[in-house]
Amino acid sequence: MYERIQVKQINDHIWLLDDNGDSTGYLVTGEKSGLIIDTMTGYENVRAVAEKITDLPLAVINTHGHPDHIYGNVYFEKVHIHPADIAVAERFYQDPVFVQAIKETGLHPAEFVPVTEGKVFDLGGIELEVYELPGHTPGGIALLDRKDRILFPGDSILEQTWMQLPECLPMEQFLESLKRIQILRSEFDYLLTGHGSELVDASFCEVHLKAVEEVCMGKKDNDVPYTWFGGTCMAHPYGKEPRRIVYK
Repeated sequence: MYERIQVKQINDHIWLLDDNGDSTGYLVTGEKSGLIIDTMTGYENVRAVAEKITDLPLAVINTHGHPDHIYGNVYFEKVHIHPADIAVAERFYQDPVFVQAIKETGLHPAEFVPVTEGKVFDLGGIELEVYELPGHTPGGIALLDRKDRILFPGDSILEQTWMQLPECLPMEQFLESLKRIQILRSEFDYLLTGHGSELVDASFCEVHLKAVEEVCMGKKDNDVPYTWFGGTCMAHPYGKEPRRIVYK
């Protein structure tokens, strides 16, 4: 039906939206409303995709301000985001390719609605609570669905975590954020990440945390150069491919 966004149903009220392998968003529905978590690259109308699944009113939230998670904001009027990431998002809105695209389509980015830790999205029988998870970006967040025992951590807890970007916080701050999230570990069994095609066992959190801790402690003997579109930095491999903590 759609050229890019492939829909995979996780259970009777959660759908994974795979944007051509470039990023992943989610639709969570309750009895009275739905929540879209990340709008992905914007090449395809994520709102239209969601409205094929449900006719409930929709709220939208960005887990962080990177372009592969926010460019689809152009299909909505309002989108929630942590205030510390508004500047990050607006910087990417100035990218010439994006500026040209919205000029040609007549679309424009949604108004940002600041959201901070403790905000609860009550969808009717399903609640998602916001937790701050700064590191990958200053205003990164995670959403906890206690009923389904699922955490949505965006790109903060991911097999290949990028910490080399200009907006990334120091690795030590990221480690402290991950430790805070560990306090919630008794409340979730699975992850649905910002780049993935299935549920991830939450035991990955401990593996990921240990890898970040190793970088902070200077255990880098097996680290390797990592080339990306911004140049070359370093990567800390841990476990099976493609697991890496990428850093400056």
